[in-house]
Amino acid sequence: MAANAPHRSARTAADLRRDLEEQTEELASLVRSTDDSLLIRRPPSGKWSPIEHVDHLIKVNAEYIAALEQALLKGRDQGRTGAGPFKGSVVGRFFERSMEPPVKARVKTLSAMKPDSDLAVEPTLAVFLDLQGRLREVLTQAEGLDLDGIRMRSPFLKLLRAPVFSWFGVILAHNRRHIWLIREGLAS
Repeated sequence: MAANAPHRSARTAADLRRDLEEQTEELASLVRSTDDSLLIRRPPSGKWSPIEHVDHLIKVNAEYIAALEQALLKGRDQGRTGAGPFKGSVVGRFFERSMEPPVKARVKTLSAMKPDSDLAVEPTLAVFLDLQGRLREVLTQAEGLDLDGIRMRSPFLKLLRAPVFSWFGVILAHNRRHIWLIREGLAS
């Protein structure tokens, strides 16, 4: 799915995995085809550099993946099976759509999600790609489970609870958002 792909409400774990593969390749290609000096440079506006966006995705995705792994393990233990397609919840779909590019509103980033400074491009990209591989494994493990029936809390906003299907969609939308922001930053 391209960086500004439309939201599709009913999907399967296989659909999500395809989206993940496409965006992983898109980000890797973008980083590998861009000079490191451009990737580490912050724009004059003071916003994040492209590699800081990648580091932010690492921090956010690592927390979501850990929470998803736990929720899916619990769901498997409880025998929560299902074939999909899945829709998530109204709240989950709203949250996912709010992440989609083009970015209309900026959100204040919690300190736990802020990128490190002084990042090296290759090691940062390698960690991101490893995490995307871990997310791919989690999606594979999710096959056959009821992704609408298994619910979890956001690792960042504890009051926000939604089906795991919604959280997979949020991660992918958030990735697309930051790929879009990276492209915008490089174009300016």
